[in-house]
Amino acid sequence: MKRILRELGLFAIGVVFTLILSLFIIDAVIMPYIVDVKKVRVPDLKGMDEEKALNRLERLGLRLVASDSLYHEHIPHRAVVDQTPAARQQIKKGRRIFVDLSLGPRLYAVPSITQVSLREARLQLESSQLRVGNIIYASSSLPKGAIIEQIPPTAVRLPRHNTVDLKISNGPADQPKLVPSLLRLPIEVVEDTLRKYEMRLGLIENRIDTTVPLGTVLEQHPQAAAQTKRLTPIDLVLSAFPELDEPSPETP
Repeated sequence: MKRILRELGLFAIGVVFTLILSLFIIDAVIMPYIVDVKKVRVPDLKGMDEEKALNRLERLGLRLVASDSLYHEHIPHRAVVDQTPAARQQIKKGRRIFVDLSLGPRLYAVPSITQVSLREARLQLESSQLRVGNIIYASSSLPKGAIIEQIPPTAVRLPRHNTVDLKISNGPADQPKLVPSLLRLPIEVVEDTLRKYEMRLGLIENRIDTTVPLGTVLEQHPQAAAQTKRLTPIDLVLSAFPELDEPSPETP
């Protein structure tokens, strides 16, 4: 007898649960489609943050449902990436708008690339969706060409295609250094380039040459790829434009 009563009780609970679920489905899903409810135009939510999108839909009598989250390079975190139904469609009030929300850009961990060659560092960064940034050469006890320092350091997380700056060993300070090529560079960037190669600016001469922009390097001494001492001054010849003759004052 107790078993029968228990089974009847479970059956009754099941019936009540089914009835409640059915009423919910009818109210939330079926009724908005069959009842003559006023229609509204779906707003464009793309790029809108979640809270603003929610408020916008509530004012129109619609509901927001977050259906998925995904990384996006340009849309900020918790902003709408996509929506269903699409913008400008006419739908009845009470309907749900499903949105995909942005997780922001995917971040990639900077690998450890100190004491390896520039070629190896470039390969490791590319495999981590990152790139080599600025390069500076500095005298060091490490073998020539080995990376002394990386900025930012290992394990920092960066967006895709961001750069990592490198300081590369130029060998011991008393060893000859490679002279960089400065030809065709504007004078504005020459000093920075020389600093990166442990050289310094020497004497500057001008030569009239209108075929290239003003202040362009035409010659350098010592020549590019030469081996010379650290902090050797590099003399330059720069392009100049001819001076225009000033008009003579008119005689009264």
